[in-house]
Order: sequence, then structure tokens, then C-alpha cells
Amino acid sequence: MPPRQAPSSAEASDTQNLQSERLESLANGLALLRVFAEGTPSLTVQEAAQQLGMTRAAARRLLITLQLEGYLRCEGNLYYVTPRVMDLGFAYYASMSLPQLAHTTLQSLGDQVAEACSLGVWDNGHVVIVARHEPARMLRVNVDIGRRLPAFAHSMGRVLLANQMVAAQRAHLKAHAPQAFTKETVTDKTQLLQIFQQVAQQGWCVLTGELAEGFCGISVPIRGSGGKVLAALSITMVQGRRTEHDLQTDYLPKLQAAAAQLEALVHGRERFHGFNF
Repeated sequence: MPPRQAPSSAEASDTQNLQSERLESLANGLALLRVFAEGTPSLTVQEAAQQLGMTRAAARRLLITLQLEGYLRCEGNLYYVTPRVMDLGFAYYASMSLPQLAHTTLQSLGDQVAEACSLGVWDNGHVVIVARHEPARMLRVNVDIGRRLPAFAHSMGRVLLANQMVAAQRAHLKAHAPQAFTKETVTDKTQLLQIFQQVAQQGWCVLTGELAEGFCGISVPIRGSGGKVLAALSITMVQGRRTEHDLQTDYLPKLQAAAAQLEALVHGRERFHGFNF
């Protein structure tokens, strides 16, 4: 391992300039909250002073300040944290976009099923891949983040279409006339409307060989706390000898569990500070 390089004079100067702007009281307040975060259930004034290496008087002022701001409560001579401290962590959580929230979920799901997993959103008649996890292997599906796919012929697109009004579905099929990508592609508009209805009723979609020969996928919706569909989560794979029943049995439960985890994150973020992609 190469030796760590000493900071340059410019870096040292920047650090010194930053230190000159440091608010000691704020730093001490954050240090005190970190003491609680490490598992300390309560503190007295004396214990806080010892933990931070300050006088009892300074520790008392710090504790009282945090109490007045709602981050601590006092019972007798003991101070406890309140749920309001979660706001400090949620500030970062609330700034995360849907693809960022989905990253860990996609990776975990991909590791479970050893197949490509994607998150897609609706955009002007197409499904757009906004997050993706694909295991390392020789044969891969050539679908990258930002790729726009025809909604009617993709399992995620059908999930997103299925949760729209029938009038919107008809308008979509009129504006984006279905075309055949393979011999399996369903292009009949009446049949597609029936498929959208079925997907809406069952809550998932399986699609085999309609967009690309030899590939299949299964998708479920991601809903916000009000029930609105925000995105779709999918598993895509080489079809091989897999049947639609195989996909339902082997992959759907894991996909639904992953969707529930992601929805829980989304709902928490919505409760804190709205939601933006």
C-alpha cells in the first residue's frame, strides 16, 4: 500500500480557513447527539461534560439548548433524545431520488435471482429505465439507464399502462401504433386493452419474447402512499425453457417483496418531504 501523501500547502490553508469559521457550540451539539447515536440511552449533565471534555456549566447549557429545540427531553436529572432527531437523518433521506432509493433494493434482488433487475418510469408513451442492476456474465441484455422502450411491448410498460384510465390507454395505442418486434408481439389493440385490464387486476405482468426473441420479463408496480403508480420494477432474463408459470412461481414472490421494500422507503420519504424523481 503506497504511503499516504501529506496534504499540500493549499489544502492545509483551506483547512485552516475552514477551521476559522467553525462554530464550537454547534460542533459540540452534534458531538453530543453522536453520543446518543452510539447507543447511550440517557445522560446526566456530569456525564455529558465528561463525554465532551467540557465544564458542567457548558454541558448544561448545551443540553438545555437541545431540549428547547426539541431534540432532547429531560426527566429528573436525565436527558433523553426525542424522535425529532430523526429529522437530521431524514434531511439526507429526503434529498434522494427514486433511482437512488432503489439502488440497494435492485442490488439485493439481483443477487437473489442472479438476473437483470430494472426500475422504469413512464415518459411520453415510453418506459424509461432509471435504475438497473445486472449480474456480471457473458450474455447480457443490452438495456442501459436512460433507454426508452415501447411501453405496450415491455412488461414494465404494461404495468404502467394498466394503471391508467382506459381512455388514456386507447389514446396511447392511437398515438403509438403497436408494431411487431418479433413473431410473438401482440399488436391487436383490442387484445392489448384486455391484457392491460388483466395486469391491473392481478397486479403483475409477465411478457415472453414480444420485444426481443429469447428474452422474458416479469414486472410489478411501485406505488406511492396514495396508491398512485410511480414506477415499475422488473426482472428480465433469457427465457430458455422457462414458462410463464415458472416466472410466477420462482420470481414473482421475490419481486413483490422487493417492491414492498422500495415502497416502504418511498412512503417514508413522502411523509417527510414530498417526493421528486
